[in-house]
Amino acid sequence: MAVSPPPMLSGGLPFIGHIPEMMRNRDRLFKRGHKELGDLFAVKLGPMNVAVITGAEYNKQFYMETDKSLSMKEGYEFLRASFGELFFTASAETYYNQRPVLQEAFRRERMVGYLNAMNIEVQAWLDSLGDSGKVDLTAEMLKLTQYVAGHAFIGKDFRNELDDQFWEHYKAISEALELILPTNLPLPKFFRRDRARPKMVKTMSEVVARRKQNPGQYDDLISVLLQTPCKDGAPMDEQTIINLFIGLIFAGHETTAGQGAWLLALLMQHPEHLERVMAEVNEHVPHGADVTHQMMSKLEYTYWAVDETTRLRPSADVQIRTVHTPLAVGQYQIPPGWRVMVNAANSHMLESQFSDPETFDPARYSPERGEGKNPFAIVGFGGGMHKCTGMNFAKNEMVVIAAKLFQQFEVELLSDDLRVVAGNGANHPSPVWVKYKRKPSAS
Repeated sequence: MAVSPPPMLSGGLPFIGHIPEMMRNRDRLFKRGHKELGDLFAVKLGPMNVAVITGAEYNKQFYMETDKSLSMKEGYEFLRASFGELFFTASAETYYNQRPVLQEAFRRERMVGYLNAMNIEVQAWLDSLGDSGKVDLTAEMLKLTQYVAGHAFIGKDFRNELDDQFWEHYKAISEALELILPTNLPLPKFFRRDRARPKMVKTMSEVVARRKQNPGQYDDLISVLLQTPCKDGAPMDEQTIINLFIGLIFAGHETTAGQGAWLLALLMQHPEHLERVMAEVNEHVPHGADVTHQMMSKLEYTYWAVDETTRLRPSADVQIRTVHTPLAVGQYQIPPGWRVMVNAANSHMLESQFSDPETFDPARYSPERGEGKNPFAIVGFGGGMHKCTGMNFAKNEMVVIAAKLFQQFEVELLSDDLRVVAGNGANHPSPVWVKYKRKPSAS
């Protein structure tokens, strides 16, 4: 019978434990832990004990025990400080009550409108590039995905409603996300967050007010959510809708921006796979045309490339829960009060699940090879019923970006030492500098 907690990883310092190593490079910390202690080990982050788990079996238990032995709320305090209390930053009861509203935001029928927004904004970005030049795709993806999220969720006139100052305030909130340190410390980034958030709320309040005053003039997600009841039948209150939109803009662009930049970089680093992607795109997407759902259903290899990017370079590489009742995992028991982290750094690199796991190889998902079939082997978008509701939105956006960029431009990667820049909200690559030249037929 499991009675003892998981073994503690070596190298922790007095009082602060593994905080310095976690902040320097958590990926390397977790890989060291896995090498020394296997699929379940513990790290100490100040006063907090954290069990770190690896592998599909333990990952499944992590997601299946959520809202039973495990709670999401406490582990995401750093998100609540920036985006307010909603969904998984609230209680389990509140989360399940609000979930129908979130599902409405990503209902299949809405994806047609979202795809239209993606095509418009991606093409506008490509048109702005001119015929040739040099650009950092990491920075460009952050701006582009902001515009896609704004257009998709607020409508084609979003630029008139969310000005440049709004995005500056948003940046201050995003940069204040802090996974380890308490979110109320007297730090400059937290002061900036606390000044920016009321200004963003004011802007969004005005957006909501216009929909309420003139409901017939708008056909966007805010208008829909104002009329969508929660599970208990009551409408979502205005402040929660505002929190939802601030959170949706983050989820709809920040994580996609990082993985979108990595997708483009990895394809350029592996021209044999880029060639297969472009052969598929050119066969099914007329040059310069919008990418439709019918076309996307035929871009199989392109979606495999997206999945492989999620495996190798996940934007959300850790997810967190708090233990409420003793949880037996393998031969150990994790005590109440501990945190549990599922981490992609190890799970996505297991040779038992993936052949030659360090290699970028989209063909591993082909029916002939069938890797990654276990739904808990890749956890970049979560798992079980807590899998990211906007996952298909993100995947579709990455496909549209890659298809349109490489179809209309010759692009050459200039950066030769790309690395993961770990964030507390989402990871992204270091600057991905490329030079580009418009293809003649795209003029």
